[in-house]
Amino acid sequence: MWVSKVSEIIGSSPQSFEDAARAVLKRANSTLRGIQEIEVVGKSIKIERAEIAEYRVRLRLVFDVAPRSEQHW
Repeated sequence: MWVSKVSEIIGSSPQSFEDAARAVLKRANSTLRGIQEIEVVGKSIKIERAEIAEYRVRLRLVFDVAPRSEQHW
């Protein structure tokens, strides 16, 4: 039997919300197995000196958790 887990992760990028989301997915793929779904929970922009300094996204990831009898890595 497989079980799924949900985690919220925040990522950032100086270029765009899409780049911030891609950075989260790239990092998550290096440590999580079986990512099934990503939901954008929120977006924000960091301002410095009246300019956009950083785009931030909060994502909710749904991923598989291996049963006790199976090894993840």
